[in-house]
Amino acid sequence: MATYTLNVYGEMCPAPLIKAEAKLRAMEPGDRLIMESDHSCTVRLLREHLRKLPCRFRVEEVADGIWQFQIERL
Repeated sequence: MATYTLNVYGEMCPAPLIKAEAKLRAMEPGDRLIMESDHSCTVRLLREHLRKLPCRFRVEEVADGIWQFQIERL
C-alpha cells in the first residue's frame, strides 16, 4: 500500500478533478491519495465525483481555506 500526495493550490476546476482521476486510475486497491486544495469549488466537485468511484474518502478543512482529502482506493 502506497501513499501519494497531490497539491492543487491555485488550480481552478476542473483541473484538480482531472488530476485526481488520473492518479486514482493509476493506484492499486489499498493505496491512499492525500490531496490538498485552496478552492471550495474543488471540494464540492471532488466530493460529488468520489461518491461514484470505488473508494473511501474523508475531507476536512485543515487550515483556514485549505481542504485536505484523504482518499483510499478500494
